[in-house]
Amino acid sequence: MNTLKWEKESVEKELSVLRERLQLDVAAVSWRRARDLRWEWWAASGCRDERFRSLSIRVGRGIEGSVPRIGRTLVIDGEHPDSDRQREDSALMHVEQLISAIACPIVIKDIPQGVLLAGSREERVFSREQLKSVQQFSAALGLAMQTMAREEKIPTLDNRQNEG
Repeated sequence: MNTLKWEKESVEKELSVLRERLQLDVAAVSWRRARDLRWEWWAASGCRDERFRSLSIRVGRGIEGSVPRIGRTLVIDGEHPDSDRQREDSALMHVEQLISAIACPIVIKDIPQGVLLAGSREERVFSREQLKSVQQFSAALGLAMQTMAREEKIPTLDNRQNEG
């Protein structure tokens, strides 16, 4: 098995642990590719099928597109009813029928290079502890991704031809 595939599987296992611990339905990571600066869904746990990989991410649109632009965590839940527009603009939330979500930037060298989206198919209000857990996971993922990027083990460094 090539290294890139193994690293993605490791991230997906960690996303599964996060989902179980916080009782979430979906946890997914989008990543910005270096060669064309486009955003793509790279790894996920809990998605109903592989369709999420082909979904477009438009910077500034939806929760997953707004986080890289503003560089901070966004929440869609029962306490943030004004976020309906972000839910409607999110292809992943639509396809996976997510009602509530937390999206955190994955920061490398002070620049958002990815987004961690953790969501539920039910209406819920996230606690401070749940929000903090997702933010800590995102920060840890940023450190791990920085190491993998340095070792060219993630598809952000024009090494997609090595995937498989």
